[in-house]
Amino acid sequence: MSLFVRINAISDSAKVRKAWFGLVCAIFICIIIVPSVFVVTKVFTDWGLISGVLGDSAEMAVIGRAVWNSFSIAFIVTILDVVAGLPIAWILVRKNFRGKRFLDTLLDMPLAFPTAVLGLSVVMFWGAPEGVTIPGLGICFSPYLMLVLLHIIFTYPYMVRSLSGILEQIEPNYETAAMTLGASRFTAVRTITLPLFRAGLVTGTTLCFARSLSETGGTYIALTLMGCESSFFTGPTYIMDNSGGALSGPMILISVIMILLALALLVLVKAVITHLHVSGNRVWPELGRKLSRGFAPKAKDALALFFMVLFVLVPSFYLFVYLSEPTAMDYGTLLGSIGTSFLVAGVAVLFDIVFGIPLAMYIARHRGERFAGILDNLVNIPLIIPTTALGLSLALFWGGTASTGAVAVVLVILGHISFTYPLVVRNITGAVEEVDPAYEETALTLGAKPLETFSKVLFPVIKSSVIAGAILAFTRSLGETGATVAISSSVNTVPVYIVNLVKEGAASYPAAAMCSIVLIAICFVLMFAVRAVMHRGSDRDA
Repeated sequence: MSLFVRINAISDSAKVRKAWFGLVCAIFICIIIVPSVFVVTKVFTDWGLISGVLGDSAEMAVIGRAVWNSFSIAFIVTILDVVAGLPIAWILVRKNFRGKRFLDTLLDMPLAFPTAVLGLSVVMFWGAPEGVTIPGLGICFSPYLMLVLLHIIFTYPYMVRSLSGILEQIEPNYETAAMTLGASRFTAVRTITLPLFRAGLVTGTTLCFARSLSETGGTYIALTLMGCESSFFTGPTYIMDNSGGALSGPMILISVIMILLALALLVLVKAVITHLHVSGNRVWPELGRKLSRGFAPKAKDALALFFMVLFVLVPSFYLFVYLSEPTAMDYGTLLGSIGTSFLVAGVAVLFDIVFGIPLAMYIARHRGERFAGILDNLVNIPLIIPTTALGLSLALFWGGTASTGAVAVVLVILGHISFTYPLVVRNITGAVEEVDPAYEETALTLGAKPLETFSKVLFPVIKSSVIAGAILAFTRSLGETGATVAISSSVNTVPVYIVNLVKEGAASYPAAAMCSIVLIAICFVLMFAVRAVMHRGSDRDA
């Protein structure tokens, strides 16, 4: 009897399923949530540090501006991601063209960039303090505008992946039927498809907003290169500026403020989007026909592609200009750090999938219940905590940064699980919500066991979202610097190695860029291979 048959047989027991879900919840709370928010306990244990900050009006003014910068930048970036990401998601899912798989893979690559090098590349491209200039336009790249441009790159792929994952599950037959009955494509999409996008929109908005709020490394490098790291702050860079290797009053206070505000705002946004009603009662036939044919749809696609190329891909890959410069490389150290990064990311993603799918299914299938709502909100917490504070919180919980060797690697893996797990859960939750539970109920009624029902009925439908979540989590782990260093300075992942090169000064920029290029090339080959396998599998299923 195979292992699957044995597990499938015991999955029919209600007690076994309850015990498994209890284990999943215990792991979620004890390994992900509690270590992530452990820093908040310092409000009670180190109140003296916080009270001193509250009494300093000048310090509180700086904290207020830093929090405002973080939230306003995240809001602007998320709106831009929705507007520019929806057409690209549509193109990637509903249209076939040569090079589609290449473009699809290329879109994920900025996520694999170490954040510090991405900050360097973006600042260089937009002309401050060196690199490409824009003569005659008179554009002044303030720190605020530069961070908006930078954070678009960090967040845009999350929106496209979330929307495309949902769109792949929406049958185009509904639109075809509507158009057969005389509706224009614009009307069919607006009244039939877009209302089904709510789960993907909630997922994408949550991920983009939270990713922008928590970004630290690339933001700090960009502000440093612009010479304003000590005069312009976001919440995470203010935390980094005040950490000094340990928790301080300002760091504790701004972490708690950002966590509470972000949670409240995300709950509000989710409620608004979830209850948003896109009316299909009113149609404008003439307008629909004009927007469905000729210049309008072509202009929309062209503008979306232009945005993606100019504001996401080209600034990200500008560091490839260093290929023209001779560079001395320590390939032994680089390959060792790549091996460590892939070990950490691989184990973290495997954990995320095994223990994330059950939680995502419970949240999706019990929407509206109090416990599911609590879990749904808790999942967002590791995403919105600035990575530096998250790393120090995890280090404090798991025993500090003194660990070395295998123990240090295990601690780093646990840390990376904390901020990658929500990426998997959020994507799968949105996908499961779009699947009619009647399919699973029918399979169970016909005698299928719960595990068999999941593997043969539900999983094939949500597979694309599982893969999308895994890719987002894997690339997020590969690019993380701040949390890794805060947990253990002895674990030399690729981002840590690259950031150390960047800190050495301009003379080491080419070496840092070349290390990033090697990492990018490896990630591109792997992701392209994964998508090719998925594509062949889909063809066989068809």
